[in-house]
Amino acid sequence: MKLGIIMIFVTDLAVAKDFYCDVLGFRLLSEDANRLEFEHPGSRFVAYKCKTNANVEAYSTVARSVFVFEVTSIEEWIREIRSKGVRFLHDEPAENEFSRYAAFVDPFGNVHEVYEPQK
Repeated sequence: MKLGIIMIFVTDLAVAKDFYCDVLGFRLLSEDANRLEFEHPGSRFVAYKCKTNANVEAYSTVARSVFVFEVTSIEEWIREIRSKGVRFLHDEPAENEFSRYAAFVDPFGNVHEVYEPQK
């Protein structure tokens, strides 16, 4: 078995297209009335239209899936993305034995994390 599709649910495809393409930098491969597909090495990355946004408040206390994006410099990435209006749940990157990381929220309440591996 392998991970074949990374899927996210969004309430507005136009807003999702702007956020995932213009803010996060993914390239759009295709779209239709209910779905967007973005370029992503290793597996398909799609956004499907849904009716209700997610609840951010329970982020770290309830079961959920989280996209964790790797970056070279977490400070540079956070500075750039914050300047585009993205809301972070951490004021500063947190740290564990594996990485430095910070959680951020998309326009639909989906929480993702960005991390820089420990060297």
